[in-house]
Amino acid sequence: MTQHGGGGGSGRPRRPWTDKVIRADVPPGRRTFAAVLQGLARHVRAGNTTGSKADHRELTQKEAAERLNSSESSLSRFLGGTYVPDFCIVEALYTAACANAGGPESVGITLGKLAEMHERAKAERHCRRCANLSKKAELADAKADSLRRQLEQTENDKAGLQERLIALARATPLPVPRRRRDRQRMPRDKAAALQVARQAQDLQDGGTHGRGLALALLRQSTTEILSPAEAALTLVSLRELDQHQLADNLIHVYGRDQPDQDVMSIALTLHELGLPDDAGAILRAAVG
Repeated sequence: MTQHGGGGGSGRPRRPWTDKVIRADVPPGRRTFAAVLQGLARHVRAGNTTGSKADHRELTQKEAAERLNSSESSLSRFLGGTYVPDFCIVEALYTAACANAGGPESVGITLGKLAEMHERAKAERHCRRCANLSKKAELADAKADSLRRQLEQTENDKAGLQERLIALARATPLPVPRRRRDRQRMPRDKAAALQVARQAQDLQDGGTHGRGLALALLRQSTTEILSPAEAALTLVSLRELDQHQLADNLIHVYGRDQPDQDVMSIALTLHELGLPDDAGAILRAAVG
């Protein structure tokens, strides 16, 4: 009974050493070349074309490696396609296979064809690494494209919001110049203030730069167009719309930038409208 590379205790025949598993990630040229080398290795016997039956026994992997002036590990690697040997090893295997099989016709391939396959396999030596690098490069390019699109969208949003801010500022029928408080005008003042607050709310919800544009609209409206009473009503409207962050920011900006007389006036109005905390906050902002 013929033994293939040693026996085992399980009773199940072991895979011949010539039948190496070629992994799925081995490139096609190396894969084909390894399969051909396995076919050549199956022809290698202990003897030559003449002699007794004993001369034709199958070699062990160790014996085959010694005959090819190689090592067992190297033999295993190039039969599995994970390593491309020097052509002198390939030529030695081919010569041994032809000698035991009865000539080149019996092994089914010429040495010239084998040399061509060897060159193709060598060219694919780093193919797996290149494939990994190529995949990483593709992912990096895709990420860069995504970031580029996001940047373009952000810039478009910013430009659109800025145009909207300009258009809203021009379209807002706000009183110019600023007027002194007049309780009889309170409903119209309230309407104008609510309109500004809602415009600020729309800008706030408009994207990445919405908060800055909303605050810019509030600053321009309350410090350049609205009276202190109307600015106070704008703060009230922001509170009613739950835009508390914008209201707090407006208090800080107004108290810091406006004349003391206007700050006192808006603080008085806020107190009268039932917002004593905001009145105190705007006074504190004015004194630093």
